[in-house]
Amino acid sequence: MDSRTLQSIKQRYGIVGNHEGLNHALTIALKIAPVDLSVLIMGENGVGKEIFPRIIHDHSARKGHQYLAVNCGAIPEGTIDSELFGHEKGAFTGAIDRRDGYFAVADGGTLFLDEVGELPMDAQVKLLRVLEERRVTRIGGTRQRPVDVRIVAATNRNLREEVAAGRFRQDLYYRLSAFALELPPLRQSQEDIYFLINNLLGGIRKKYSMPD
Repeated sequence: MDSRTLQSIKQRYGIVGNHEGLNHALTIALKIAPVDLSVLIMGENGVGKEIFPRIIHDHSARKGHQYLAVNCGAIPEGTIDSELFGHEKGAFTGAIDRRDGYFAVADGGTLFLDEVGELPMDAQVKLLRVLEERRVTRIGGTRQRPVDVRIVAATNRNLREEVAAGRFRQDLYYRLSAFALELPPLRQSQEDIYFLINNLLGGIRKKYSMPD
């Protein structure tokens, strides 16, 4: 992909930097976006993992449909099933109405599961079943509902190590990583630090109407 196209994408999505690894990841993301398979994005905190799912969605056939981002690590463990799959009225204390989960809300579009490595094992089992069957059942319900959702997941954990340690299901890992992207840490792209700092300062000046 030519540099002009890459720079245009970076400007559109607020990506700062010109490291070879970043450019490579961006090029791959644009190539796999039209291929309707799951994508796993790996990288340390602060490398911009949350930007790539949006890019993939916007350059796919699903771009006219719902894009929904969910931070798996921020969902209380006791409510994960309800948040992801929905619940029926009266399914548990506090369930005063029927509610669709994230899968149903994102039907036809893209569901970004951020920090997917934080999911507990029982939630991993249920997520795998939904990805395999492409159907969800609300908590407290009996009727299965078909869902058509593309999954893009991200994690700051090394899921290969998590699988080896028995903390992440191997079959779920393979299901999520039909395509895998790894973003380079900032320490490998020190030449970009100047641009990142300059961009940050520019944002501060603009926000507070400060002179250049």
